[in-house]
Amino acid sequence: MSITDEIRQVLEQQPLGLVFDIDGTLSEIAPTPGEAHLYPGAANYLKEASTHAHVGIVTGRGIKDGARMVNVEGLTYVGTHGLEWSQGLPTTHSIELVKEAEPYVEPGEKLLDFAEQSLVPEIPGLIVQRKAVGGTLHYRMARDPEQARTQLLAALEEPARQQHMRLGEGKRVIEILAPLTINKGVALRRFVKQFGLHGLIFAGDDRTDLNGFYEVERLRQEGFAALAIAVQHQDTLPELLEHANIVVQGVKEMVQLLGEITAYLNKMPVKK
Repeated sequence: MSITDEIRQVLEQQPLGLVFDIDGTLSEIAPTPGEAHLYPGAANYLKEASTHAHVGIVTGRGIKDGARMVNVEGLTYVGTHGLEWSQGLPTTHSIELVKEAEPYVEPGEKLLDFAEQSLVPEIPGLIVQRKAVGGTLHYRMARDPEQARTQLLAALEEPARQQHMRLGEGKRVIEILAPLTINKGVALRRFVKQFGLHGLIFAGDDRTDLNGFYEVERLRQEGFAALAIAVQHQDTLPELLEHANIVVQGVKEMVQLLGEITAYLNKMPVKK
C-alpha cells in the first residue's frame, strides 16, 4: 500500500506519534505466544521511524514479553492493555505499573493459579500466560477450540467474580483483567499528552484495539490529526473495520506500509 494524502497530512505534523499493536499487526498470529515473532523488516522500520517520531508499542502482552519481541531501544513500551509503561526497553528502563492496578495483582495471580491447577489438566492444549496483572488463557491449540471457550468461560465466571476480576476475549483467548477503565484508548491519550503530539497514527487488528480506534475518533473530533489503521484478517471484527480510517490486508501489507511511512519520514528534516 502506498502513502495516501490522508497519511501524508498526518506524517507532516510535528511532534508525531506512531503507535502499534504487536500480534496480528506487526507479527503473524502464531499457534502459541512464544512462537510469535516480528515480521521481517518491522524492527528496522520502527528503529528508523523513531528518529523522526515518538514510536510506541501498545500490546495486551506483558510489557517484558512485548518488548522482548520488538527489542528496539528508544521506543515507549506499553503492556497489559495500558497498565504497564516503560520509556525504553524494560531491560534498561524502569517499569511503571499504574497505581490503580496494584490491588489486582494478587487476585489475578489466584485466578491464574486456579486455571493452571484445575483447567489445564482438563483442556489439553490450553496455555496460561501470566502478566503483571492478570493474564491470558490461549485455547487455540485445544482439540475443540469452541468447546474449550465455552468450558473456560463457565468455569471462570464465579472465581473471577469472587476475586473481583473480569473476563475479556480476543482471538481464541480469554483475558483475565482488572476491573479498570484503563485500556489502549486511555494509553493513546496519555501518549499524546506525554509527548505533546500534533499527529498520531495507531494500528491494530483485534477487539482490544477498538478502544484505541474510539480514541482516534475522539481526537479527530477535537480537530487533531489522527488515523486508525485496521489490519484485516479472515476473522477481523466488522466493528474494527467500521471504525478504521484505513484498512490493510494482513501483517505483510501493514509492514510494507510501515516501510513506506519510514521512507517518507526519512525524506523529511529530523525533528522529534
